[in-house]
Amino acid sequence: MMKKARRHRWGDKSVVSPYKTERECLNGCGIVKVSRREHRLRWTEYWRGLDKIAVNAVPPCEQGDSEQAAKS
Repeated sequence: MMKKARRHRWGDKSVVSPYKTERECLNGCGIVKVSRREHRLRWTEYWRGLDKIAVNAVPPCEQGDSEQAAKS
């Protein structure tokens, strides 16, 4: 049976400006959710470190799962 993917738990907004807000996943997977706004356009980007993750949906919360398995 396939295990259901872990959901991200987004922290408080760490960067707030008129054009973007950033939230980091509290599970320790290293993903940062960036909500961007310019004029009437709004979109969401996902980053890990300095690398932008090119996806159309929320990337899976993977590293947090491996840390949980290591603790068991």
